[in-house]
Parts: sequence; C-alpha cells; structure tokens
Amino acid sequence: MSPHLIPHRFPRLAYILFGGMLGILIIATGNASLAKSGTNHGSAEIGSTQKDDGLNHTLDRPLVLIKESMKAYSEIKDYKCTLFQLERFKGKMQPENVITVQSMTQPYAIHMKWSEPRSSRGQEAIYNPTKDIKNMRVKGAGLLGAVGFITLDIKDPKACANNRHTIDEAGFENLIKRLHDGWEEDAKRKGGTQVSISFATVHDKECERVELTHPESQDGYFLFYKNIVYFDKVSKLPLKIENYSWPKDGEPAPLEESISYKDLVVNTGIDAAVFQK
Repeated sequence: MSPHLIPHRFPRLAYILFGGMLGILIIATGNASLAKSGTNHGSAEIGSTQKDDGLNHTLDRPLVLIKESMKAYSEIKDYKCTLFQLERFKGKMQPENVITVQSMTQPYAIHMKWSEPRSSRGQEAIYNPTKDIKNMRVKGAGLLGAVGFITLDIKDPKACANNRHTIDEAGFENLIKRLHDGWEEDAKRKGGTQVSISFATVHDKECERVELTHPESQDGYFLFYKNIVYFDKVSKLPLKIENYSWPKDGEPAPLEESISYKDLVVNTGIDAAVFQK
C-alpha cells in the first residue's frame, strides 16, 4: 500500500480488518472430502431429492458439464449475486461470509460488499486489474469505513493472513477454468478417481451434482479427498462447491471450503463506475 495515501497509523488497523477476508471467492480444484459445514447456506437444501446413480463413472460427464459452463460464461458480460463462503484455515473454520458480488467479465473487474459476519458488515473490496493489476481498493467496516477507500496490495501477507486465496482468484471465470483444467488432467492421469453423478437443489435451483473422490493424494497432486460441484441446470454455471480433506481414524472427512451463489442475475448492465472507487 502506498504510504502517502493514508495516515501512518491506519494501515495496521486496515490489515487487521482485511486480513482473512479478501481472498475468499474461489475454491481451488483438487478434490476434497465429506463433512458437515454447520450451516445450510452452502449445502443442498434439506429435503432436496438426490438420486445417486453410483460410483466409478469416468470423467466424461463432469467434462461435458464444465464445457457447458465455459460456453455459458462466455455469453455473460456482467453478473450480480450473493455469495456464501466457509473456509477452514489453520485447522479452524472461519465465520461464514455473506457477500454481495458485482462483476464485469469483459474486461474483468469485481466489487464485493460484506453483510456477514457482523464484524465485517459494510466492508467493501474492489479489484480492477485493467486499472491496477497489483492492488485492490478496500473500505473498512464500521468506524473504519469513514476513512473511505484505501489501496492495498492483493498479495500483501497481512491481507492473506487468514485465508487460502487472493482477490484476483475471485469470480466464475477462474473457478470454471480451474475445474476444467483440473478435471482434464485428472482424466489423463487415470488415477482411480471415483465419480458419482446425482441431483440436488441449491438455493431453490435444480442442479446436477458431481462428486469426485480420490482415495489417495498421489504424493500431494490432489489437494483434496473429495470435491463436490453443483451445476445449475438452467444457467449451466457451478452454483456450489465443496472441498473436503482426507478422513482420519474412521471419522467423517472434514469440510475445508464451501462457496455457493444465490440470486444470480446476468447481463444487467452494471455501471462501470462501481469498479472505479
């Protein structure tokens, strides 16, 4: 962050506020494991029908679904949604984040505003790489918000202190690409991946549920034991992602990351000024 932009005492407060909150909108592909999240925002809703047609499928169907997502996304110029995010960091599940997201795709830019947790309510973050590829603009919650927007390096260690990801990974484009590239490589490796296809409802949307399980990490190649992706039957986009780590001592495999998108609307003509703070 440029030291001349704000008083010298403020950056420390900004780091405390934004550390762990700004790089959370993308789930890394690998494949995860099975556990309960403790909240129902990101999960298939209770009472939804899930019809499982078994394991040991090839990756043919997941690759068809992700290619459909790529095509659908290519026709989107902008979108708005509410994002629900959970993440385990250094062994501890972080508070659930609820974030209003606005994004342009051509060129890419993203604006996020937090409503939960309460300590982050009103916090905002903007990343516009066309304008500045190395920095984001951030605004604090509560009293810190009175200072307005400040500039912060997207890879500043303090801003990434409590999360796995950075803001430049945020949004559908990066998510879809990671899933596509990861699954294509997985198919080539023929490493014993178990694939289960079923159906579920996520935020009142009918989805095709793809569950990939890796019995072994293959010397660390696979990041997760189990990876579950829910593809909206209408939009073709992945509305929910869950990653689980390897189970220990007969216990259920713990949830490591979960995101889901609700109230998604596309091509509404978002004003470019939203990304120019």
